[in-house]
Amino acid sequence: MKKVLSLAIAAALVAPAAVMADATLFGKAHFIIENVDDGDTDVWGVDSIHSRVGVKGSEDLGGGLKAVYHFEFKVNQDSGSGLGDRNQFMGLAGGFGTALLGRHDTPMKIAQGKFDEFGDLPNGDLANVIPGDDRVDNVIAYVSPAMGGLTFVGALVSGERPDLELDGPADHISLAGLYSNGPIFASLAYNSYDLGQPVDAEPSLLRLTGIWNGGMWQVGVMWASMDLDLDGVDDPDYLGLSGHVKVGSGKIKAQYLMGDSTNGGVSGLVPGFTPNVNVGFPVSDPENDVTQFSVGYEHSMSKRTKAHVGFTSYEEDETEVESDAFFAGLIHSF
Repeated sequence: MKKVLSLAIAAALVAPAAVMADATLFGKAHFIIENVDDGDTDVWGVDSIHSRVGVKGSEDLGGGLKAVYHFEFKVNQDSGSGLGDRNQFMGLAGGFGTALLGRHDTPMKIAQGKFDEFGDLPNGDLANVIPGDDRVDNVIAYVSPAMGGLTFVGALVSGERPDLELDGPADHISLAGLYSNGPIFASLAYNSYDLGQPVDAEPSLLRLTGIWNGGMWQVGVMWASMDLDLDGVDDPDYLGLSGHVKVGSGKIKAQYLMGDSTNGGVSGLVPGFTPNVNVGFPVSDPENDVTQFSVGYEHSMSKRTKAHVGFTSYEEDETEVESDAFFAGLIHSF
């Protein structure tokens, strides 16, 4: 039945039939029960956390060349509000690497590897504190072949806003080098942003990630620094620590993130900017330090199904924003 359904979806999304033979249906169902207490309100809810469904595949073009495609949609299962866009692209792959066009995670986001122990969770995700985890439209991307454990990834993004003088193929640039060998993962990533007019600034973000996986345990560290290119505004810095320890069929995990305020994104200075990447502009208060601490337990019920529980505390020192969040949920991947 799954194979029939996979072919049906492929026929609807990616005709012609020549590519359907290699179509693969994939997805994830992720639900949590969550309680969030911010001091003023104490709210319980049921949320679908980046549940998704998609189809992907390739066609052999001969001579070692393949056409590849990937159409992935966010599914808002708890509210019934329909589909949202995730990574959606097509391209060519061969001995030279992979080149693609469409909507995709930036190389900087890819370069975090498996650092984020609480990814996708509304309270706990890395992106709540440290900028750089963006998925953007209008991408021209390239992924090199692995060379002794080293891979290079680059992406050019067009702003498609001639009214803001953002009309080139590379208004936003993201570059990353990733090294993976045995227990070691390390990456260095760089983003640059042209804000166009009327804001005369070209900020940039540098992010370094290191992970050691010892089998039964893992530790990771991330450091990031933003050059805002704005006079009279302090440049923000960020630091993150993460890790887990395997216990039987599960693992205990923890994560600590700190940095300057990320309350302002590009849209705060340039309304309607595309892509609306969050560059962590501290437009509300440059001295507003943010901390986020998370701890949790994840249990593997099978190869495809997991149960997890956790707690996150978030705090901004100058604005006095505080929240505590508890969650418990199920994840099934297919």
